[in-house]
Amino acid sequence: MQSLLNSKSLTLLASMLVTFVLGSVHAFSVFIVSFEALLGLPRSEISLIYSFALVAITLAVLLGYRFYNLLAAWWLIFTTCLIAAAGLLLAANAMSWWMLFAGYSLAFGFCNGVGYGFSLQLVGRVMPEIKGFAMGAVTAAYAVGSIAFAKLFAWRIALVSAESALLSLAIAIVCCGTIAAIMLRLARASYGEAHFDDNQRQPAKDRRKVIQFWCAYLSSVFAGLMAIGHAAGIALSKAASTELATLAAIAIGIGSASGGFLAGWLVDRWPVNRFLVALPLLSAFALLGIGTAESASVVVILLSLVGFSYGSLIAVYPVAISNYFSARGPQVYGRVFIAWGFAGLAAPWSAGLIYDLRGDYELAMLLAAAIAILSSFCAGIFRLGNPPGNGIPVNR
Repeated sequence: MQSLLNSKSLTLLASMLVTFVLGSVHAFSVFIVSFEALLGLPRSEISLIYSFALVAITLAVLLGYRFYNLLAAWWLIFTTCLIAAAGLLLAANAMSWWMLFAGYSLAFGFCNGVGYGFSLQLVGRVMPEIKGFAMGAVTAAYAVGSIAFAKLFAWRIALVSAESALLSLAIAIVCCGTIAAIMLRLARASYGEAHFDDNQRQPAKDRRKVIQFWCAYLSSVFAGLMAIGHAAGIALSKAASTELATLAAIAIGIGSASGGFLAGWLVDRWPVNRFLVALPLLSAFALLGIGTAESASVVVILLSLVGFSYGSLIAVYPVAISNYFSARGPQVYGRVFIAWGFAGLAAPWSAGLIYDLRGDYELAMLLAAAIAILSSFCAGIFRLGNPPGNGIPVNR
């Protein structure tokens, strides 16, 4: 029994270490001003680097269930981290938008999605008795990474350059990936056999449920990704100092991390539908406040609430999908996760475009609030927290 507990603990810690270092992708807003100056491009085009990275992450999560079991867990993580680091080295030496796109958006983005998706599904399989807590911890570590690396990036950019910050991240990914691979090797962690059949006929109600999950998830994460992608810029638009703008990126990460841990723990105990309805409403409230607030300090606090809602939702939705679809959970989650990629492409880019046109983020925040309210409505009317057949909440 003790050996089993140690094995599960090692697997969870290794997975959290991987998502921690990969969560650095969500500290991208710290780079925006530096890349604008370096490449001489408008904010909307620089924002596309982050947006396309999120698209690459989405494709990796969508397709990942097909090859998660092709390599040993430790070897898959180690290889993924090495390729991610190579992509960052290319981005650090970028002299054009296309080089930055190839290194950061494609190589780092796709490997980011492989590492995140695999770690999330691995702990769900290894620790089914506390699936909500395990998945919540992995997603929360992803958010913690955005906090830690936002501060690291700001420090390296101020001290040396944006290129130095990317090189530091590449070194961190190699080190963390190596340690995590050793831990998974010691734990003898295994994803197990993949069970999927794309040609298998699915009940019409299951297909409808996938679409319903997709729509609700899309609108729920849209607001969070819009704010995360421009956290520092939003604070600067409210006359924040450079230090306070950096704190904004950190605050939204702290909110996301705490939301992932708390919601992951609570979803094993409370009906999941409550989270899917209430959390987007919290996000809408905060976004409306951001759009109208005059104080930069108040905006930073409200951004942390947006982060809390976002972090909670990305922890709760995988559990809700896994509970509803059982063995098909990883496959369906990959399909629903397309919504995250679509939001990742549209939300940061549209916020940057609105900023370029208007010189502020007020309209972008109001739009995001309206979409968050739509998510709450979808989750409530479709009763997404209910398992098939019995109408009783999954978690009681």
